[in-house]
This record gives sequence, C-alpha cells and structure tokens, in this order.
Amino acid sequence: MTAVLHDIRHGYGDVEVLHGVDLSLTAGELVALLGPSGSGKTTLLAIAGGLLTPTAGAVHINESPLYVNGKVDRKAAGDTAYVLQASSLIGFLTVMDNLLVRDITAGKRTGSADRKRARELLDAVDLAAKADRYPAQLSGGERQRAAVAAALYTQASVILADEPTAALDRERGRAVMALLAEHAHRRDAAVLVCTHDERALDLADRVLRIEDGRLG
Repeated sequence: MTAVLHDIRHGYGDVEVLHGVDLSLTAGELVALLGPSGSGKTTLLAIAGGLLTPTAGAVHINESPLYVNGKVDRKAAGDTAYVLQASSLIGFLTVMDNLLVRDITAGKRTGSADRKRARELLDAVDLAAKADRYPAQLSGGERQRAAVAAALYTQASVILADEPTAALDRERGRAVMALLAEHAHRRDAAVLVCTHDERALDLADRVLRIEDGRLG
C-alpha cells in the first residue's frame, strides 16, 4: 500500500465530520472519491495530505506515519503532492517556475532536462504557450490545469486532487483525468481524486462514495 488511512475521525466542536473512515490507496491506481458538498471528502483529502490533523486515527504514507505526536512528519509529507480546489499556484512565480518551485526550495539546481519535463507536462495540459505567464494572467480553468501539472512534476508517490476538473469543460476535464490516470499507471503512484463530476469516472480504477462522513 502507498497510503493507508485508519479510523479517521474529525470534528468541529460537537459536530463530527468524519466517522471512523478507513481508506487504502494502492500504487498504480487512480481512485475517484464521489460525494456531495458537505460529505467530508475535502476534509478527508486534507487529512491525507498533511494539511489538517485528524481528531483521531492514523495516516501512513509508504509505511511511515504522517502525523507524529500531533505534528506532520516532513519526510512522509514530502511523498505527497496536493492539487487544491482553489488552485495552489504561487502568484509571483511564472507557470513554469510554479512547476520547478519544489526543486528550487529544496536547493536542487534545475537544468534543461527539468525544464524539458516541465514543458512536456504543460504541453499535456495545453499550457506550453503560457509557461512564462503569471497565474493572474490565466483563466480559472488554466490555473487549475497548471496546478495539476505542478503536482505531477513532483513525481510524488501519492497525488491528492480536490475537484481538479471543476472549472473545466468535458473535453479538458477528461484530458486531465486521463493524465492523472497515466501518472498512476506509469509512475506506479497512488492518485486520489475527490469530485462530484461523473463525466470521466470510466478512467478511474476504483470509484468510492462518501456521504455524511462515511465511506459507502
């Protein structure tokens, strides 16, 4: 298993949002998690990605605990990449540099091969011509596609995507889902996509449903 969530519970005050959720993500598969607004899917994704500490339960990434004494383990978190629903691009960086930013902050010197791979990913989401633009110069759908490309560039073993097709038309939505599926299969990664868009579910290896904080 690449990612295992066990007995995940989370609440706000007296309101429990997640009720003992168990979820395993296997390397080489894309899992689609369906659920209406308020079902708990975004909360579950945030917990799986180290963005929100659960009230109770455990998360393991590549057999390493993600939360240790209530704090996020940086090594385990480094094996994940997250696509936020509202886009996770850095506004003062170009689209190209948004893909390279994790390498840069890690002190890695990026070369022509890195830029070539980044450009290939941007081409795959139809954004190669806008590599030197800033996020504010892109449409909402373009920012979402750029965020997906940035997550894939990391080659993380776990990709977590929150509504990656929400701002896209059917054709581009399917293209993004196909790219995520290809990444899972070729890179032997685990990809979890939270969505309420059922137009591209045939591209998922598994489809799960969550409602009222419980997996069906």
